[in-house]
Formats: sequence, structure tokens, C-alpha cells
Amino acid sequence: MGTFERGIVRIKPVYIGLHHYRDVYGSVCSADVIGTPPMPSPDIRDLERNAESMIERFRKNLDVDFVRIEEPLIVREEKDLRKLPAQLSFDIDALLVGTLGAVPLEVGALYRYGLPVLRGPASSNYLRALRVKKFLRESRFLYIGEIPSFSAPNGPWDFSLIERRFGLRVRHIETNEFYRWFDRFPPEDVKKELEKWSGDFSKILEPSEEELIKETRAYMALRYLAEREDANGITVNCGRFTEERPVVPCLAFARLIDEGIMCGCEGDITAMISMLMLHGATGQSVMMGNFGARPGAFQAREGEVTIEHDVLPLSMSSGKFIVRDYHGRKFGVTGYADIKSGMPMTLLNLDPSLERISVVEGRVKESEDGIHCRVIVHMEVNGDVRRVPQIMVGSQHVSMTFGHWLGTFLEVGKLLGLEVRHL
Repeated sequence: MGTFERGIVRIKPVYIGLHHYRDVYGSVCSADVIGTPPMPSPDIRDLERNAESMIERFRKNLDVDFVRIEEPLIVREEKDLRKLPAQLSFDIDALLVGTLGAVPLEVGALYRYGLPVLRGPASSNYLRALRVKKFLRESRFLYIGEIPSFSAPNGPWDFSLIERRFGLRVRHIETNEFYRWFDRFPPEDVKKELEKWSGDFSKILEPSEEELIKETRAYMALRYLAEREDANGITVNCGRFTEERPVVPCLAFARLIDEGIMCGCEGDITAMISMLMLHGATGQSVMMGNFGARPGAFQAREGEVTIEHDVLPLSMSSGKFIVRDYHGRKFGVTGYADIKSGMPMTLLNLDPSLERISVVEGRVKESEDGIHCRVIVHMEVNGDVRRVPQIMVGSQHVSMTFGHWLGTFLEVGKLLGLEVRHL
């Protein structure tokens, strides 16, 4: 989306080459003798080499590809510290600091800029947490449809609160604006887009060509609105869509997620934000859905948890889409595909207060076509599955991506002031 990549973590190196033991009479902590001349300021070339060595040690331990290191500031004299504000911007996420000796006053002055201060290599979990913070600040999602959502009524509906809390921008778009763009695309352009998309289909069961055309129009309208608004997230109050026309965005959502636009169902804002958090931490596609944490809930069996919904990005599957209708209702388009089994996974759930998150790690067992909700994913968790309902803090929807990311979200909790609940 756009010309600027989101979530680049920028680090400003500062090397302080000051030494305070320069007085004529010698320090009580030094071996200087009375009459020793003052210690000269260090050679700038030596300080530049020291700064470069500090940066190289930091780079050597990097195992992520989203960190950019700015030009270093060399502090050879006290007045050089005053150059730092002119070299900082809102785009700097942390300071990498090295010193020639003990300079606690100068280092203390750096902390007052309010940026994290790194004194050496940083863990990938910490760097990913920095990326989540930056990614949210650079992200925007669209809420399409009536407020509130009848199936996720707890919000939060104060969009300015979301921006103050995470820097995450929101735009509300009425359903009729979506349908204006839905109707605007020339038929030949829609058919051409559907032809490109059909390469992802293994077979088509219920949907007619007319339904496939409508789903393609939904994809094109959502993609256009995201591009126009510089949004990388969309959540739709889907139930209200079907009251106006028999259109659902399910298969369009699956495609958009794999294009880097996270899509949340049912106007669930906490699920939308948790999807953006997971995508920001990992760069991977994310799915969401109803969460079964007890036997019988959303098709969960004994000793497992489930996600049950209609959107599975193709990148998370082991094959192509079997194209189905919506909930067996003879309209709409959804897609079923077998999820990649055996994969480690992480679930994330955000509280409507925006103060707590739940993180659960585990492994994907298998998936099945649930007819009503097309995609049911069965998972086992790392820990006592009976405790899962006790730690969940948000709505009935959870977000999931592949990999284990609890360590990252423990660091996210520290950076964003979130209580992290986990097994």
C-alpha cells in the first residue's frame, strides 16, 4: 500500500567520546600525579571507529530485516550533545548508545528524550515489539457499516481513543459509499479481475458466475477504498451488508489479507487491532474467527480449541480454494481450503479497554468445512487447555497467525502498557 513501507524500525546511534578525568591535579580514582597536564580530547577518527564498531556489533546480532540504522552522532565535546535534537524526528524509534568511559550525566540526558535507549544488542523479541508500536502508529483501518456492530457490541467505539492509545487511525465509511464503488467498475474490468483470481480455485460448487462477479466487485471496491484512504486494515459490519444486498466480503477478505490488508469480520474492532498487531510483529497473514475454548463451543473437541469463521487466507492453506456459498444460504461466496497442519500458532485477543491482551501458543491440528462457518480450525495449546477461558479478555473473536510469538508480546506489553495474560 502506498510508497512507504510500514513498520520500519529506525535506530539512531549516539557515541559519547567524553572523559571526565582531565583535571590538572588528577582524580582520586586515577593514577595521575600532581602536575600531569590535562588529558586531551579523543581523536575524532578514533571515536568514529568506536562508533562504527558499536554499530557493527549491533548489526551482527540482528536476525530481523526491518531495522534501519541512521548516521551516528559523535559527541566529542559537551556542546555536541546539543546537536541531537536537530538529528531526531518522529520516525526515530530508539537510540543505540555507546560511551568511551563512564558518563552518567550525559547518558541520563539521552533518556529524557523519551526514546528507548539500547546499550548493546537487542533481542529479536524486543525489536519486533518496537515494530508493533511503529506499525500501529503508521496504520489505518476502515470501519464499514452501521455502528455499533450487533455481534461485537462492546467496541471500543471511541475512534479518537484508539488513536491516542496506539496512534492507530480509523475512518468510518457508510455502507452506501461502499456500494457506490461496488457498482462503478466496468463489467469487462470485473471479468478480467475474476479471470486472474480464478487461478486460486480448485473447484467451484454452489456459487453462480453472477455471485462470483459480485464477490469480485466487493474485492475491487474494498481494495480501492483501502488505497484511497491509505488503509491497511478493513472491518465490515457484515450482517448489515446482507440486509441491503445479498453480498458478503468473505473470499475478498481472504485475498486482501494475503495482499497485506488485514480484514476483520462483523465490525469487531478489538479483533481488527489484534490482527494488525500480529501482522506488525510477524509480517505474516492473519486469520480471525469465533473462538471455541470449551468442548462443544464452536465445534471444539475435548482437549483443544478452535477458530470458526469464513475467511482463511490462501497463504495459510495447503491447497487452493474450494469455492462455496455463504453459510449454505444459496448466495454469497466463501472459500474453504485445508489449513497447513502441524504448524506452530499464536492466538491474540484484545480487551475493549485497550489495556489487556491474551496470548496463547499452540499447534494447528487440522481444519474442516463447517458448512455454516466454512472454516473450522482445530488447535492444541501449550499448557492447560482448561485455563484458556480464564485468561481470555476480549470478544468472542480471536486472531491467529503461524509461529510462537509470546516472547514478542511480553515485550509489546512493556512498550505499550498492556497487561499480558497467558498460560
